[in-house]
Amino acid sequence: MKLASQDSIASLDADFGAMAVKRGRYAWGLPQLSMREKAFVFVAADLCCRALQFPLQTHVMMALSNGVKLEDIREVVRHLAPYVGYPTAAETLMRLIEIEKAAGEAGLATNDENSGTPQGQPQEARLPDSAVQQLKALDEDFAAFVQEQFEERWGRPNLTVAERALATIATDVLNGTLDQSFAQHVGLALDNGAAEEKVRAVLLLVAEFGMAKTGRAFAALADVLAARR
Repeated sequence: MKLASQDSIASLDADFGAMAVKRGRYAWGLPQLSMREKAFVFVAADLCCRALQFPLQTHVMMALSNGVKLEDIREVVRHLAPYVGYPTAAETLMRLIEIEKAAGEAGLATNDENSGTPQGQPQEARLPDSAVQQLKALDEDFAAFVQEQFEERWGRPNLTVAERALATIATDVLNGTLDQSFAQHVGLALDNGAAEEKVRAVLLLVAEFGMAKTGRAFAALADVLAARR
């Protein structure tokens, strides 16, 4: 598999380049996730780590070369804004304008109508009552804010609830939010058609962004799955 920017990575440092290319081929080759899902998870990880220059461009170029629409990547950024921070999301959208230009110069289609993006009506997704009550116990205004952010995002069209959940799980891993937030997003993924293997693959993919964080996430996932059985 030829990675986007593979030659540029190798030119930085030959030994590091070989390591990075090996890791990139592993992550992009994970069979449990579609190329769309992998692209969305990579973008989520980039936003969490504020890796908005070379890494983001590399991942977006790889996504585009595999038929993912740039508009769908923008939708992932909109979805992730409250999880990674609105300023980071705004900066990312600015970068995507530059990346779109670079992609055009490289001859990559950015919004191919035949790329297979799910279309149609928004899907059902709601914040569990138990989560709402816990938030209200902290602060009523904060609970209202979280509900509003959730309702604005999770029912939008073009991305499935499962795709949104898988990308958001990546933010939980890298932000270290492995309590109720992680459990809720794992539940949304599983309840909307994503198999357990997909959730595990998300953790494997983001391991290159922090092995210790991923190790803690696997421990948390074991607890979540045990509670669901």
